Amino acid sequence: MTVSVKFFAYFRDIFGARVLDLDLEACSTVGGLLERLCDSSERRREVFAGPELKSHLVVMVNGVHHLSLSGLRTPLSDGDTVAIFPFLAGG
Repeated sequence: MTVSVKFFAYFRDIFGARVLDLDLEACSTVGGLLERLCDSSERRREVFAGPELKSHLVVMVNGVHHLSLSGLRTPLSDGDTVAIFPFLAGG
């Protein structure tokens, strides 16, 4: 299956792209996708805090926050779009 991953803000520099189309196994999850993307210590430091994601990281699957789904265990399907960006606050 193919999943499109969109990167925003400084994650574009870290991952070297605005969008990546990745071929994944049929039973892939959000956590598995992030593990695959974090193929260097720099990338891993920016995404993970131990086994969990860093608190400033937002991951959305087809426009829905992954925590509103099944968290890192959220299953992915062919054609899904995953967006990764830092939490933004304004005032």
